[in-house]
This record gives sequence, structure tokens and C-alpha cells, in this order.
Amino acid sequence: MEESTRKKGGRPEKDPSKRAIKILRVRMEPDEYKLLQTRKSSTSARSLSDFVRSICLEKPLLLKNEMSTQEEKALSLLREIRIDLVRIGVNINQSSKRINSTTDYQDLQQETMRIGEKVAAMEQHFDSLIANFGGSRFQP
Repeated sequence: MEESTRKKGGRPEKDPSKRAIKILRVRMEPDEYKLLQTRKSSTSARSLSDFVRSICLEKPLLLKNEMSTQEEKALSLLREIRIDLVRIGVNINQSSKRINSTTDYQDLQQETMRIGEKVAAMEQHFDSLIANFGGSRFQP
């Protein structure tokens, strides 16, 4: 039977000289351990080992961005608006293709009305987003 020459997937193997093989055991009180985990969760460290190693060896740690609930709501609304914009863009492209390929203008008028309704719905999204931040919308 032939051996497979196919490479297996996954992470490439580390050079044996750079592998972490030494184990450090530290005893902590439960409160200390909770504090350590809390501090680790505010950083981008993948594991507690990575966090402790970075602190002990004075390596830089990236902090996570903390968002308020208001910012999370705004981000959620922006995601919804983005989805709506993509849908409207698709509808406009489809309508443009129809305009260039047909002479059935009554169908196109209905399509235009639907797009107008979607644009109005997006305006409502923007207004609620701005209202959440206490601003006022610029009216031309």
C-alpha cells in the first residue's frame, strides 16, 4: 500500500527549538484567579497562558474595545442599514437591466415604487440611529 503524500490541513508545525515545553505551576487563591481571568478577558490574549507569558515577559498586549449598550445598538442598526443598502443596490441593478431590455413601463413603475418604499424605510432607520445619539438630522 502506498503512503499518502498529501499534506494534512491545519496549523503548520512549530520549529522544535521554539516550542513551549517548560511548565510553570503557580498556586493562587480563588479570588486571585478570578482577578487574573478578569484582566485576561479585557485583552486580546487567546489563552490564560498567553496572557501570563505576555505580562511576565513584558510583551505588548492589545486591549479589547469596550462598547456601551448604546454603541452596540447603533452598530446593530448600522448593520441592518447596510443590509438594506445592499438589497436596494441589487434592486436598482435589476431594474436597470429591465429598463435596458424591455418596454413594459408599467412593471417598471411598480418596481420604482417598491424601491422608494425601501428608501423610506432606510430613512426611518437613520432617524432612529440619530435619535439614539441625541442628534438631529440635517434637512436640506
